[in-house]
Amino acid sequence: MPAKAELYRTAARVLNTLDRTGWILRYRYGDRRLLEDVILPSLDRDPAVTSVLLVGCAWYTRHYPRLLPRTHVVTMEIDPAKAPFGGERHLVANMVDIEDHVAPGSLDAVVCNGVLGWGLDDADAVEAAFAGAVTCLKPQGLFLLGWNDVVPRNGCAPHSIAALDGLEAVPVPGLGAHSLVALERNQHCYQAWRKPADEATPAQNTDQTPLKRRASSDGE
Repeated sequence: MPAKAELYRTAARVLNTLDRTGWILRYRYGDRRLLEDVILPSLDRDPAVTSVLLVGCAWYTRHYPRLLPRTHVVTMEIDPAKAPFGGERHLVANMVDIEDHVAPGSLDAVVCNGVLGWGLDDADAVEAAFAGAVTCLKPQGLFLLGWNDVVPRNGCAPHSIAALDGLEAVPVPGLGAHSLVALERNQHCYQAWRKPADEATPAQNTDQTPLKRRASSDGE
């Protein structure tokens, strides 16, 4: 872990230096470009969206918070070594434990891309993670999913996930369709759902941040 963490820190420093010159090194595949050029900017233009959780971090996601300049962005990644690729507000956490870190009814959108089938694989874990995400969404909050509809990545296809049953299928921001295959090679599909407006949720927090407050180690 230490060697990997240091490698990622070094990579992040180099990439951030390149970014400041205006030359942003990006993942070349069309599904990522669609997310970066269309979906996230469309999400940012929605006046109803002020708080977004981005799940999953890697070298090619480090600039994603900058694609949402008018929103309060929190990033989440289970691998602590990848923290340098997260945003200013970053959670080292498993999505299964989202409710331990994010206040209920506090998010306008959750973007979960390249996570389902890529570490989040067990059916019970998927249910727990997605149910937790729905709990953390405000009424009318958006759940955006990107996943590969190919074996073995599609072991828990969205239609089989009970946590999504109570949500309304809606168009993906900027795409005009609920479901769109963005890359034929791996059948990478984007889909979106909205939490019902009348969904009963705990009282929403009034803080600027959706993150739960935690007591310090000395009990203060």
